[in-house]
Amino acid sequence: MAVFSNDLKVRIKPYLGILLGLSSSFIFSIMSLCVKLVNYDLFLVVAIRCCVQVLLFQPAIVWKKKNMIDGCRRPQVYFVMGRAIAGTVAVCCQFYAFQNMNLGDASAIVFSSPLITGILAAVLLKEKFTVLNFVATIVSFAGVVLVARPPFIFGSHGSGTQIHFAIAGVAFIGALGTSFAILNIRKIGDRVDSYTIAYFFSIVCFIVPLIIYSITSVYLLPPCGHARWLLIAIGILGYLGQITFTKAIQLEKATIIAVIRTTDVLFGYIFEIIIFGSIPSLLSIFGSLLVITGSTALGIKKWYEIKSENSRDSSSNY
Repeated sequence: MAVFSNDLKVRIKPYLGILLGLSSSFIFSIMSLCVKLVNYDLFLVVAIRCCVQVLLFQPAIVWKKKNMIDGCRRPQVYFVMGRAIAGTVAVCCQFYAFQNMNLGDASAIVFSSPLITGILAAVLLKEKFTVLNFVATIVSFAGVVLVARPPFIFGSHGSGTQIHFAIAGVAFIGALGTSFAILNIRKIGDRVDSYTIAYFFSIVCFIVPLIIYSITSVYLLPPCGHARWLLIAIGILGYLGQITFTKAIQLEKATIIAVIRTTDVLFGYIFEIIIFGSIPSLLSIFGSLLVITGSTALGIKKWYEIKSENSRDSSSNY
């Protein structure tokens, strides 16, 4: 049994980053559903989510005896804070899109970040950017255009079109924030523990939205009942998703994980149809399929690379 278990671990290890990326995608999809269901002030929802995360991170860090000092040393501290700031912008923009758009449409735009991540990773991190990476990125971008339907391409059909495109623009800013967060995590590598990275992000993402909420709104907690339970669920899901996502980025290339996360689109449409009874447009469906196609192409490419490498290793043993 022990031999079988060790053999299974060896077989899974090359794919662990991808498996964690898919797991984080599903967890965050459930969280986005809760965000739309709670329908409360954006900044308070973000602040409460991250407050719950901090409370969950604290005992885990103490129990596992994590070294938080590594995240405060130079030069790592610059990238840890860069990840926290970029992540905070991304979360705020994403939550706004989830509350005001079809979940599938919002997910298609938010998780199209490979468009930026792939290019920036090649330029700043010197990661390999193949022809297939380029084609997959272009395909994903074409899908985003079909989902966002900018008026200067598809024409304007009243104020609803302008509002839809404006919300889509906010979602795209969220994609930019995600890309910069991914690059910072990738730059850190394994020099800082994933708990430390996520913990500092949660603190920044709690304080900043809370300050904005205090300035722009009258402080008022949601009423007792399902709203508060949804807020707590958002925090717990955010915590679980953050851990799996951060670890996935540390184990796998930034571009691969960013594209895998676009499977949120599929989950988003499923929830939108089942929970809200909203049927997406044909353009949105086709655009989302293009985004998913880009994700699938890179996933197959990674599988082929691992298979080829394993074959070479087996041959060298003879």
